[in-house]
Amino acid sequence: MHGSGRHAVMAPQSRKRAVALVLLAKLALMAAVLILLQFGAGYLGTGIGVAALHGIVLVAIVAFLIWGRARHRSLVGGGMQRVGGQAGGIVLHGAAGYDLLARILTFGREGRFREFMLRPAALQPGETVLDVACGTGTLAIAAKRQIGAEGSVTGLDASPEMIARARVKAERAGLHVTFVDGTAQRLPFGEAQFDIVMGTLMLHHLPKPVRLAFVREARRVLKPGGRLLLIDFGKPPRQSWLPRLHRHGHTDMQVISALLAESGFEIDDTGAVGTRNLNYIRAKAGVARPPATLPTIP
Repeated sequence: MHGSGRHAVMAPQSRKRAVALVLLAKLALMAAVLILLQFGAGYLGTGIGVAALHGIVLVAIVAFLIWGRARHRSLVGGGMQRVGGQAGGIVLHGAAGYDLLARILTFGREGRFREFMLRPAALQPGETVLDVACGTGTLAIAAKRQIGAEGSVTGLDASPEMIARARVKAERAGLHVTFVDGTAQRLPFGEAQFDIVMGTLMLHHLPKPVRLAFVREARRVLKPGGRLLLIDFGKPPRQSWLPRLHRHGHTDMQVISALLAESGFEIDDTGAVGTRNLNYIRAKAGVARPPATLPTIP
């Protein structure tokens, strides 16, 4: 809710001026609507609809500004993680801003949105769950509620700030969830420990070699027959001239499916998560271990 930074970015001053002009225009339109509501009773119904539309647009603009600041912090403040001298992907910090953005984008219903994302996981009571790149822990906490006291959930993130906030949230919820610092390409766990590994809204932050390393690490820590659930923004069917909130990265899920198959997984289910732009892949770890030679990345 987060990529490589290779896309061209508008100069900061130009973007600020453009956003300021849009905000002024929207505020002027809303002021006109309010005047219409006050003095033009005959257009009351139309005025309410227009006001609601412009209110939604204003919220989207504010969310865009907040996201832009959070992304800038992640890139400038050591956001591009390096492991073994190679780029390891973008690590988001700014935990409080991340949660604020999530609340705005889900209209205050992030908990319900995360529970909706868990449906393809098909969690069962008593299972062991690993949430990779868990952020501030909302999804891991929702998973713990579903698997009950007999199960265990571990959340992993490369940002100490995210982990600290996740621990506070779990404590406030009265739930025991383990949160640890770590990276997707080097999971700090032994073999065959988890029934399910989840990676949600994180693939588009990882360069292709790191995606490969993560998939193989997930295969290693999963029990035979265990499940891997990946959810991310799908590759748009066509390019648009309109600015996109997640313009920094999308994921070609067909490429990911091929990567999973080459890494010892059997694709179990695919589909959309509420919207065509948010897709999931669920795969099972085969009983046989994958070959030692790494598959090539297209």
